[in-house]
Amino acid sequence: MLLALENAVDALLRSELPALFAGAGAATASFAKQTWDFDRLSADPLAGEPGPQDAVDDLSFDPAVPGGPYLLTRPPYPGSKRVYLRSAAGELVALAPSEVVWNPADAASFSLAPRPGRDLVGFSRVQVLYGVVAAATHLKVRHQLSLQIAAADAAAAERACALALSVLVMHRAALLRAGGTSWTANGYQAASVLKALKFAAGAAPASATRSLMLEAEVDLRLERLLGADEGHAIRHIVSPGRSSGSKPIDVDPAVQS
Repeated sequence: MLLALENAVDALLRSELPALFAGAGAATASFAKQTWDFDRLSADPLAGEPGPQDAVDDLSFDPAVPGGPYLLTRPPYPGSKRVYLRSAAGELVALAPSEVVWNPADAASFSLAPRPGRDLVGFSRVQVLYGVVAAATHLKVRHQLSLQIAAADAAAAERACALALSVLVMHRAALLRAGGTSWTANGYQAASVLKALKFAAGAAPASATRSLMLEAEVDLRLERLLGADEGHAIRHIVSPGRSSGSKPIDVDPAVQS
């Protein structure tokens, strides 16, 4: 469940230390054994009562064709939605409501209209935070994984390991942002958030190899969407003090009255 983190580490080392980790004769970084255990306080979770829950979609974005359209993976609950552009390094840029055009005929469909002058270079994903009607619970997971660094000889491996550790420590916040992910299928979702990344130990399993033992703490959110016959979203409310005959207030600002 840490493939996103492994890919982020590999990309980071190649971009920050190209002379060491890219090209012919370069050192290699790979991940070996990965194990995990569950926090005992959350190892036997019970799903909460069905109701509005937070959902996150991570959609593909092409800076050359930014408009879309885009489609959420689940029917959204009426209410506010937050839309961001995300780069490969984990940078998030919030889009203003005027830059997101929701389809009045399909609540899950939208397009983008970035403001003039907005820099889109380097962004590859659209991240959307919105509500869904679901039953949900959490698991806390602790992962242990080994980063293996191999080079031509012992001196090269020692150098590559020390510099790789420097890069990982200095960019830990970016790795935490890039390490989360989400999977959705048939009304179920599992979304992981990387909460902590620690450096636990090291070893030299061979003369030209060094290993770094990492520990990662992950918050895993598990959801099941309600079926069409299991619940209905609140779409309008009447302000306190008003009679039932008063005009209701739409709870979804994306929907135009």
